[in-house]
Order: sequence, then structure tokens, then C-alpha cells
Amino acid sequence: MNRSTTALATGAVVAALALSACSSGGSGENVTAFDIAVSNATEPYSIPWLVGKDQGLFEKHGVTIGSIVPGKGGGTTVRNMLSGDLPIADVGFTSVLESRGAGAELSVVGGATQSVYGLDFYALSSNDKVRTINDISTWAYTNPQSVTQALSFILPEVAGATQPIERTSSGGIGEGVALLEAGSVDVAVVPPSVVAKTDKFRVAVSSADYLEKFQQSVIATTPEFAENNPDTVKGVVAGYAEAVEYIHNNPDRAAELYADYIDIDLESAKAIVNRAVQYDNWGAGFNANAIEQAVKAQRIAMDSDDLQFCDLFHDDFLPENVSDTLPDECK
Repeated sequence: MNRSTTALATGAVVAALALSACSSGGSGENVTAFDIAVSNATEPYSIPWLVGKDQGLFEKHGVTIGSIVPGKGGGTTVRNMLSGDLPIADVGFTSVLESRGAGAELSVVGGATQSVYGLDFYALSSNDKVRTINDISTWAYTNPQSVTQALSFILPEVAGATQPIERTSSGGIGEGVALLEAGSVDVAVVPPSVVAKTDKFRVAVSSADYLEKFQQSVIATTPEFAENNPDTVKGVVAGYAEAVEYIHNNPDRAAELYADYIDIDLESAKAIVNRAVQYDNWGAGFNANAIEQAVKAQRIAMDSDDLQFCDLFHDDFLPENVSDTLPDECK
């Protein structure tokens, strides 16, 4: 899908969400129960939502989260959110930036995933020619406007890799793994849930070696829904914040929920949760460093410095005990 086609699609579905929000609360009715769209829900993005549901942390704040509706990353999760009755989503930040470029608006009301954990790029273990980032000539990312696309640009730049790189949109994480297994690309993202089950892949690029913080996903909604349902939005963000705190204090229980949700063994799930905690992977607030790195990556991917983002962030909905910092250019 080329950039103009994606922009049109994103703009259309943002308009669809505006209509959906109106039909489910835009007129002033308080919406407190709904499903939530989550990017790549089989990966650690889903863990705070699973914990929050299990521990009643959203209901504590007057909100009932029904099903977790999975997206495949990039603009697809935005479209999943906007095409149905899904007024709030945990969606890739670069997709939100792209919706701005398409002339549509979403409001970022909370942080979500703020590290690059789970976004390492792997080669086949049998491929002796690809050992480091300097050896990569074909690089798979998931979807246009995805975090993985942005990383495919910023990681070589930060690493000082200068070789020509051909980038390929796979259409999703599973599809990228299939391209890798077929030998069609040198590297692709292989998520922790897959790595836990096999030894056929070897890390070629550990993203955390180059980027300590990175805004992978955000809690987003439409301006209309936020205006008409402020207490609901605050309840979602507050429940997420308490879920993150619970994970840090009770990683084994979080691992149990995650293992059951994606059907992996408990020890593998514990390893995934513990690594995510180590990387301080989730946060309900705004982190200036994480946002700045993601914006820089998107600017490189778009080959444009003309990317406005500061007014996307709305801290009215944040609990008092979470981070609330934006990059210097927003001051």
C-alpha cells in the first residue's frame, strides 16, 4: 500500500470513529463498557489490559473492558479501532502520527508501551552471513506506519550502518516470520512469544542496544469521545496505571494470565514478563525521551522534518502519580 492510499484509508476510518463515538456516547451519554483494540495483542502490549481486567482495576474506576480486540500493528490497529464500536485503543504511536499526516485527528490520553522490548530483529540461526546490523540488506517490517517500519530506519542510522537496505512490508508479525523462514528477507521481528518456542532464530539487532526508550504504543481515542466521556477516559488510564504497578509487584500472576491468554508455558511467560519489567516497558504517563525517539524515527521514515505532534497529547486524563513530560519542542 503506498503512502497516499494509506493516508486516505486512515482519514476515512478516523471519520468512522467520530461517527461511532457519536452513536455510542458522542451526544453526551456516558459510555462505560466497551471492547478495546490492542496492537499485536498476543505480545506484551496486552499484559496490562489482562491484569487490569483480572484484578478489577478498570471497574474500580467505573469502566468495564470487555474483549481485547487484536490488531496487526501499523494502520491496521487504527482501522480496527475506528471501524467498530471501539472508542479507545492501545495503538501504535506512529499510526497516530500518520493519522495526523492524513488530516485526521486522534487524541493521545495516556502512554502505554514505552520501550523497545519485544522488537528485536532476528535472522535465521542457519544464516551465517547476517550477524550484525551491518550485514542486513533486506529488512522486513510489519505494516506501513508501524513502529517496526520506523525502527527499520532509525536503528541503522543510530548504529552508523551505511549499506543499502531494501525494506519490505510483510503485512504482520506472523507474515514477517514466514518471509524470514522462507529466506526472502535477512531479518524480521520475531516476538518473544515465538522465540520462547524455538531456537531457529538468532538476534541480529537488539533494539535496546541503540534505544533505551521508545514510544511504541499509546492509549488513544477521538477528541469527541474524550470530550463527552472524560470520566471514562480517566478511568481507563487510571486502571492501566494501577495494572502496571500490579505487574511490577506481582510478575508471577501477570505471567499466569499471559501464559493462559496466548497458550505458552508458564516459565516462558515469566521470562517475558520479567524482561518487560526490567525494561520498564509500560507506563500510563507521558515520557519525553520515549516520545522524542519515536518522533525522530517517524521523521526519518517519512523523510520529513515537518511532523507536528505536540497537541496530540492531552494530560487532563492522567492520574497524578504518573510521568507527565513532553519533548522540549513542545514547551
